[in-house]
Amino acid sequence: MVAALLLFRLAFAAPGVTFEDSFRAGLVALQNNDLQAAEANLEAARHLQPSNGRVWIALAQTHRKLHNDQKAQMAADNAARLAPADPPVLRSLVIYYSESGALLKAAGAQARLAALTPVDQALRDRAEAMYFEAVQPLLRQEKFAEAIQALETARLSVPNSGQLELALGVACYGLRRFDDAAAAFLRTIELAPDVEQPYLFLGKFLDQVPARLPAITTRFLAWEAAHPESATGYLLHARALNAQSSDPAVAAKLLEKSLSLNDRDAAAHFELGTVYDRLNRFADAAREFSIAAELAPADPANHYRLARDYDRLGKPAEAAAEREKHAKLTLAQDAVR
Repeated sequence: MVAALLLFRLAFAAPGVTFEDSFRAGLVALQNNDLQAAEANLEAARHLQPSNGRVWIALAQTHRKLHNDQKAQMAADNAARLAPADPPVLRSLVIYYSESGALLKAAGAQARLAALTPVDQALRDRAEAMYFEAVQPLLRQEKFAEAIQALETARLSVPNSGQLELALGVACYGLRRFDDAAAAFLRTIELAPDVEQPYLFLGKFLDQVPARLPAITTRFLAWEAAHPESATGYLLHARALNAQSSDPAVAAKLLEKSLSLNDRDAAAHFELGTVYDRLNRFADAAREFSIAAELAPADPANHYRLARDYDRLGKPAEAAAEREKHAKLTLAQDAVR
């Protein structure tokens, strides 16, 4: 160890030793997995050119192989700071950060690399996919605030990405920031109109964004027209009409069409029950809510609506039974949260 340190110090002082000599020797040693020699030569090169990002990323790779994670992380971050527009450094950073599990930093390096060559769509697509992959664990763990922070950065690095807007909408929805979620989902639709998920998410909280209902309804109509074979479009259109207390007869026809394409959709039966309530057809409404309850037995909303309709139909015993089911299911849901 003493001898190694002595050689290391002599490397700095030895006359005639150039940066290129030390750097090249360090890279060769690293390639040969001679990590002690690699570290000594690269440190010598770093001493001669402390602002050289390529030296720092080589040091990061060396320290990582030596299992000195703290020094490796510091060296990689220095490389990123000192060489933000150097393609070889950025490519190496993508690999280093990916292998060390720093997925957001890897995506950021990939995005900077893509920005240097905007005509290369594959580089941008890779950055978009890496950001999307990096935020998935945050969304699964319900760390929505962290996901939003990461996605706001990602949107600046990879603008006009439907995939990232969709993820941002999901994160905002998770925090019950409904207006922000609606804005993100509408941007997703603008960028990727044939992706179904943003339409489905918007359909979940229409009552929370009344000011956006006209714009959302327009998007639902466009989806319905573009996908006439899909039950989803007719359901969402009807749901938007219900949310605006508009055209119950039209909503009923839309839901009948939706159910003709998929009669096992509990949501469509529930929505049709809601339309029948609006039309004071309480027996028909109760029938639809009963079907919805059979198809989605864990959803307490079906039993709540059934209890109300049984009261209207003069069936107090049935109404009481449905209220009891609603209470039990609500308690079970609360226990899970």
